[in-house]
Amino acid sequence: MQDIHKKQIKPIEVAAAMMQFTMKSIENSWETIKPAMSAYLTEPALSETKEDELLREFYIAALSLEIYCIPHAFAPEIAGLVGLGMGEVMASESLSSHQLSEPIRQHYLPQFEKISAAAPSDLALALVETAARILYDRLELPLKPIEPANTLLWVKLLPFLAQLVGKWPMLLSKFTIQSE
Repeated sequence: MQDIHKKQIKPIEVAAAMMQFTMKSIENSWETIKPAMSAYLTEPALSETKEDELLREFYIAALSLEIYCIPHAFAPEIAGLVGLGMGEVMASESLSSHQLSEPIRQHYLPQFEKISAAAPSDLALALVETAARILYDRLELPLKPIEPANTLLWVKLLPFLAQLVGKWPMLLSKFTIQSE
């Protein structure tokens, strides 16, 4: 597809679309990981409140990865615009009440910086593993072992999280981002 046939969208629209893709991916795949979450509860089933809490944590983890990867997904000038668009979306009235920014800034982004500075041979995998570990630690499941190794939850969590991220190229294939 040639660039002239792509729809032009603003950076804030790109950020909003990415957030929608991520949330939709979580919702569409939730039933595959939900039983693993339930296995670590003392109640026989997930309550609606607990499910919403867990979904929020998955969304924060996936969104953290997407935000961190903006500079890797776009040319520098466009990455700056998309980053500003993401900041604008996150600060919007509809999202600020969900308080997504604080856990991203406090828990995820500092750890991603450490991983990136260590220059692993597969940065993408290292970032997903880091996000999965942070997510594992943040999930409030009473029967969850402290260490994730060799647990059903970890075996389900890592691939689930990996499938949620990395959709920026899909947006780039369909849209041209307007320089403002």
